[in-house]
Amino acid sequence: FQRPYSWETEQVEELWEDAVQESGPDYFIGSMVVYKHGEDTVAVIDGQQRLTTLMMLLCAIRDAAEANGESGLANGTHTFVERTDEDDQSRFVLNTETSFPYLHDEILSRGHAQLGANVGREELAIQAAYDRIKMYIDATVSKVIEDPTLSEEKKKSTVAAELKRLRDKLLGLRLIFVMVGDQDDATTIFVTLNSRGKDLEPADLVKAHLLQLLPKKSHLDRPRQKWEAIVDMFDASQTPLNVTEFLLAVWRSRYGPTTAKKLHKDVRKQIRRQQADAFLDELVADAELFRQINEPDYRKWAREARDASHSLRFFKDFGIRQPMPVLLALLREYDVKRISGAQLTRGLRAIEDYHFTWNVLANKTSTGGMSLFFGRFARELLQAIDPNDRGVVINKLCAELKPRRPSAAEFDEAFSSLRFTDNYTSEKRIVQYALARIYRHASPTTAVDFSHMTIEHLAPQS
Repeated sequence: FQRPYSWETEQVEELWEDAVQESGPDYFIGSMVVYKHGEDTVAVIDGQQRLTTLMMLLCAIRDAAEANGESGLANGTHTFVERTDEDDQSRFVLNTETSFPYLHDEILSRGHAQLGANVGREELAIQAAYDRIKMYIDATVSKVIEDPTLSEEKKKSTVAAELKRLRDKLLGLRLIFVMVGDQDDATTIFVTLNSRGKDLEPADLVKAHLLQLLPKKSHLDRPRQKWEAIVDMFDASQTPLNVTEFLLAVWRSRYGPTTAKKLHKDVRKQIRRQQADAFLDELVADAELFRQINEPDYRKWAREARDASHSLRFFKDFGIRQPMPVLLALLREYDVKRISGAQLTRGLRAIEDYHFTWNVLANKTSTGGMSLFFGRFARELLQAIDPNDRGVVINKLCAELKPRRPSAAEFDEAFSSLRFTDNYTSEKRIVQYALARIYRHASPTTAVDFSHMTIEHLAPQS
């Protein structure tokens, strides 16, 4: 049920001020929902973000006690972080999956291992939260140490008392603790608690549904590993990639129209236990293509698909997101050799021409009907049973896009008004794009790196 840690400074500051600084005893921090996961273990359904932050607060108090020579206080506080089991083996009280091993090695452990592992967005969020927490604890200690009225001995005892007071404040927090019977009940409660929350992404609900349908076998949790491989690949991208946007594109290109609000409901309705494994494999395969669409330089393009890569760079550079389902469908069909490089290029070029002339040049907004249009063609391409049918779908896509462009008169008026000089640079990117398109049309076999070209090759930039 875990989501990546996502609290920002605002939430950490609110918890510190309300629950630690300004509250009286027994401050209430809300509800926490768990289910029994073993003899002495519960799985957290709701409360993960608060629990992780509170554990980091304990770690910061422990580290401050150790730094100020209060080893007894540090050792005692650490017993709430790490304990020995019946076999005398050390175990962390809080075990997380999405943030493992960073949280455990860098914050929960004493001594901090400095792994040097790849750091993603979740790890950065954890580190930022912990830095903020340490700042609060350090300020508390510094206030005592810098007090000129206290002797050195008194300062030492006051620091220990202050850190103990903060720790006991945390241990005295109150909550409503709800334990449900099993994992199925847990899923129902998780969705009920969070589906209306502003901070929960549809992707988190889809993940919870799939992992419920695909429980791990023995010690291997392959479904979770597949999902996390998608997230890791997106985190590694040079272009920010959103998992919910990816799921919407996949669903619209394979199953039918939907919205972010309806996505989880549609997935639950259509993806049952027997379809879950195949659906997750589809997501893994499409995730690679989604990254290539959004980060064209991530892929090494064959010569026959070079023009296709130019089209994808256009969508990236101008922030065109609407045709994502059909872009995904075209690239998918090309990769499994169900359409040719020429067909891929033709389909992408038709979509590119529509969006350049309509959105970029004429500065018009595409309606929601275009989202349905692109999704419909994506699914038609997927359902086509032979090469002839797929060719018909691509021809139909190109034919139906052409009359949707602005009229010739509108195009001429918008195009003739384009300009770029030293003193007028707002249309620079459009001018560069137009000149590159003209050049490629005139010299299709000559490759040019346009990043090294300037307008001075044609006329004085002044």
